[in-house]
Amino acid sequence: MKTLKTLFLLIFLAAFTQVNAQNPEKQAKKFTDRITEALSLTKEESDSVYKIQLARFKDSESIKKEFEDDEETRKEKLKELGNKVFNEMKNLLGKEKMKQWNEFRTNKNN
Repeated sequence: MKTLKTLFLLIFLAAFTQVNAQNPEKQAKKFTDRITEALSLTKEESDSVYKIQLARFKDSESIKKEFEDDEETRKEKLKELGNKVFNEMKNLLGKEKMKQWNEFRTNKNN
């Protein structure tokens, strides 16, 4: 499970850097659209994913601004945020869907 969590966090960070130039709303929508399609999420699940991701991208922006001159703290805060988001997503979607999403992302990057 720890390996899955680590891999998921790395994928989240990679996804974040790919869409970093966008605003939080666009980032959250793009992420939500991808995961919704990949996992055939319900409207309710999709709406909840969007809310989690929107908060994630807004918090990430704040962390980057607040700790722009302190790389070590910035990385630690972003890691904490990643752990929080992972747990929220796992609680929302369950282990099986998280595993499917992880496999989808891993296969998509190859």
